[in-house]
Amino acid sequence: MPIIKHRTSFPLNAFTLSAAGFLALGLVPLDSEAQARLAMGGTHSGSAFYSYQVAVVSDWNDNVDGVNMSIQELGGASASTQGLLRGEVDMGIAVTSSDHQAMQGEGEYGSPAENLRTLYFFAPLPLNWVVSADTDIHSLEDLEGRDFNSGGRGTATEGQTETVLEILGIEPDYYRAGASDALDAYQNRRLDAFVKAGLHPDGYIQQAHSSRPVRLLSMSQEQAEQVADARPYFSVGEIDAQDHYGEQQSPLVTIQTGIGINTTSELDEETAYGIVARAFSEAGIQAAADGYAPAAAIDPVQLTLNASVAPLHAGVVRYLEEQGHDVPERLIPSEYAE
Repeated sequence: MPIIKHRTSFPLNAFTLSAAGFLALGLVPLDSEAQARLAMGGTHSGSAFYSYQVAVVSDWNDNVDGVNMSIQELGGASASTQGLLRGEVDMGIAVTSSDHQAMQGEGEYGSPAENLRTLYFFAPLPLNWVVSADTDIHSLEDLEGRDFNSGGRGTATEGQTETVLEILGIEPDYYRAGASDALDAYQNRRLDAFVKAGLHPDGYIQQAHSSRPVRLLSMSQEQAEQVADARPYFSVGEIDAQDHYGEQQSPLVTIQTGIGINTTSELDEETAYGIVARAFSEAGIQAAADGYAPAAAIDPVQLTLNASVAPLHAGVVRYLEEQGHDVPERLIPSEYAE
């Protein structure tokens, strides 16, 4: 992926996040018995990305023929992709790092996931290195030997963060916990540092800052380039936290992946086509922004072509080619017929 700079403020209101759980219960219309019942693997319900999933699934149920979908909260991209490959869901939240692992058969995936397919990516996903402002931690090197939460237990963020620090030769004392437990530990001074992936403002970081002011660390340009050179699913990014968490350094250099929705080759081609036709439309992007405000400023077509690791679903390729886009050969699945 190219270097992407994130400098726009996207206010996420509390209602959007708190309403997600209620909306998830009502995503499937009562009169849709004739439609195919589908399930999407979701991240944890406290995440802004869960709000995104709720918004787009509700929109697809209303506007895409034959779609009758619900969300199953599975906890993160890694867990969702594993559930997808086990056949527990039809699509799910994805990040480029877990897609790469699945395609290579690394870690918990065991063997290459030859049927994994990309629907689309909807946002870049930078890593935010967060420490308490009252500590003497001013660089990634200062994390050496310190208590540090690398992301929610079992999430793609946890794996990404530990990969970055391993490449850089930095060894913190990892504090393994789920996202809510890690936040509680930070607020109660049992933990001084953590990573949270996402664009700004980030509700999780805002919660941490409200009870204990934070400092966001910047990677050096050399560190970020070293990581991006070592792992092709990473790219170098610059972010501006503006004044969302008090005064912060700007710009902040970091490493980023992409976040999106994946599926398998078993998903019907017409269904995939209909979903991306809606998701890539102006109305679909606006519906997504109702759940995740940064979606309004991101071109999901270009991000999908730049960020995808797994082949695109055949229905996605057909839609993109019909719209005049050049799809890289590496992203065209074996089952696609022009």
